[in-house]
Amino acid sequence: MVERTAAARSLSEQSERNENQAHGQRVLHRRVRRRVEPLMAYGLFVAIAVGLVLLYVAQYAYVAQLNLRLAQCEKRLAEIETLNEQLETEAAELKSLQRVEQEAVQRLGMQKPAAVRTVKAAVSPSTETTAAATAATEPVASSANKPSRRLSFFNWTRNLKKAWAKGVGENH
Repeated sequence: MVERTAAARSLSEQSERNENQAHGQRVLHRRVRRRVEPLMAYGLFVAIAVGLVLLYVAQYAYVAQLNLRLAQCEKRLAEIETLNEQLETEAAELKSLQRVEQEAVQRLGMQKPAAVRTVKAAVSPSTETTAAATAATEPVASSANKPSRRLSFFNWTRNLKKAWAKGVGENH
């Protein structure tokens, strides 16, 4: 039995050594992790800080780019406004009466009139105009044959226009 006890003791000592070695490795492993964790935390902190700085700088770069585009657009607008003013000036010169008269004389061969005569035409109301005006103002006895007021007015204006055209045409 003594041998068994010695054997049991040796087994228990070996198992304790194995446990101590395993425990030592765990402790050693934990220590390695503890050394890596602060380094990882520091690296993560630096990466986040660099990322935030890059985002901040990217915002300023974007704003600078927009300001540059705005300045270019304002410069282009000023050029277009200048061109527009030049074109308006040129259009006003082309519309001037002196230029039109000069073009008529030179290109079209027109001549200035020697004398200008003014003729006044007396327009007397014709019988058609008077008849149409009285017909429109006279009430009609039967309401069944009576045209609407609007139609009567349009007929009266049409007849007045015809009479005016005849009267003006006869005088000239």
